[in-house]
Amino acid sequence: MHLVELSRAEHSELKINPDLAEASAARQHLIPIVASEFRKAAIQYPIVFAKNPETGRFAPYVLNGLEPEENLFWSGTKMDVAYVPLNIRRRPFFVGTADTSSGANDNVLCIDIESSCITASGQKSIVDADGRDSSYLKEILSIVGQLVDGQKPTSSFINMALSLDLLCPIVLDIVLEDGKPLHVEGLYSIDEDRFRSLNQDEVARLWNEGLMDLIYSVIISTGQIFNLIRLRNERESLNRAWRDNEN
Repeated sequence: MHLVELSRAEHSELKINPDLAEASAARQHLIPIVASEFRKAAIQYPIVFAKNPETGRFAPYVLNGLEPEENLFWSGTKMDVAYVPLNIRRRPFFVGTADTSSGANDNVLCIDIESSCITASGQKSIVDADGRDSSYLKEILSIVGQLVDGQKPTSSFINMALSLDLLCPIVLDIVLEDGKPLHVEGLYSIDEDRFRSLNQDEVARLWNEGLMDLIYSVIISTGQIFNLIRLRNERESLNRAWRDNEN
């Protein structure tokens, strides 16, 4: 990966194939999301929380696989899902910071010039023939804007959950149809028992701050773990059939 600040002039000739952005998630079992994505994500993925190994801070993710580097939604050509997270759709673009004369750090749009999405056969350009932002770049700016705007409410949700002691570790002990055991740990979810024991003032706080629907989205999404198990069993079955045919 080689990130540089996007320049409409210097990068005007780049051609991008946005369909290849999803390929970057082919071996990504956790994809970070922001609070505004919870409802859409809950229809497809388990929403979980994990600690940043460097900062120790919690962040929300969608879970794509039962082991590291496993994405059970990757079909080989695309993410076979109804909703692709913003952090995948914005690639090969990233948010960076640039020093200003005032000493403040401003957000800037960066591009990974080594991304496989940048290809001579790409159908998308950064600027149109008249030098103005292309409709594709405007869409990317909208996606990146949602991610930037989502940082504060997402942090607020995490802080609220921690203050109410609502996050608890989850451990999954799974036995696949072929008898293979899987042990998944290091993830967190909403503690439903603790949630149900909140007093009236705490519940009122959640409603007043518009956070109740986020909690329900997380709780409902846990049922998607069974879908991951189904997909893993199907993949193992296909792999066995392929090996049998080879022999």
